[in-house]
Amino acid sequence: MKKTVLILAVLAALLAATVGAASANGGPHGGYTPTTDACAGCHRTHTASGARLLIDTSTYSLCMSCHGSAGTGADTNVADGFFLSTRSESTHGTANTADNAPLLGGGFSYYAGAATTSTHDVTNSVTYAWGTGTAGRGEAALLAGGAALNCASCHDPHGSSNYRILRDTVNGIPVAVAQVDEGTTKDYDTEQWGVGTSSFCAACHDAYHQTAVGQGSILDDGSYTHRIDMNWAYGGNVNPETVGLSGSYLPLSQSSTLGLVVCMTCHLPHGTSAQMTGIADGGPLGTGNIPGNTTAIDSALLRLDNRAVCEVCHQK
Repeated sequence: MKKTVLILAVLAALLAATVGAASANGGPHGGYTPTTDACAGCHRTHTASGARLLIDTSTYSLCMSCHGSAGTGADTNVADGFFLSTRSESTHGTANTADNAPLLGGGFSYYAGAATTSTHDVTNSVTYAWGTGTAGRGEAALLAGGAALNCASCHDPHGSSNYRILRDTVNGIPVAVAQVDEGTTKDYDTEQWGVGTSSFCAACHDAYHQTAVGQGSILDDGSYTHRIDMNWAYGGNVNPETVGLSGSYLPLSQSSTLGLVVCMTCHLPHGTSAQMTGIADGGPLGTGNIPGNTTAIDSALLRLDNRAVCEVCHQK
């Protein structure tokens, strides 16, 4: 009986915390009052099941209880990568986001209705990142303190000053990502990447964040690399937001009049269902064992099939 009462109390708290609360820093994710009930939606003082007094066994499991396939606390299903207004009692975002629309970050298990071919593994099983710290591109090193990657590695569940509650400090490095389209009504499927987006990714993958002119022609770190945070018009390339190929478009940052090519112009942060075939499957050498040398089972989080992310801009 006691167990049943506790479960009912937790469910009631979750419902109370999530009603009308899909906004990034509202409801259970910040904006607390002195007598808030939101704490009880995720924590138990003496009867917790997980570390940090969580009501679930892990951070990932707790986040998925609202944002997973069977979650009912949030309209954003990040496991399957789509928005559905009937998943919770919240109405935030529905005016600007169509039901079943693919989410901005992709999905961890599915995206656009297909199984993912690469994801950021946030199940507490990864303790390293490619190109972090002193590691170069194609090399992995431990995250700060040997911490395991989970949802809270990138997002602050209590709210932050950054876009979509991205953490103010990631991998021990301060980051700032400008708020874009963060009014009362949210937009969960229109690309909105603000100032600082690439710097956020660089907190873990700094070796890939090369911003100098001519990076594609200047040998650096043992190899050449695509320039990041560059104006889309550099070298006469087409605007990927307005001139797409076969309906494929790529998002720019909102940091200037013309916009900049950022990490998320080409990559989805949660997961992608992009397919790698032909030469894109393993590259000319057929090895595919480092990021960028994609395979049929590792699409390096690229948004589009094969090398469509290149063709949208360069159109060769």
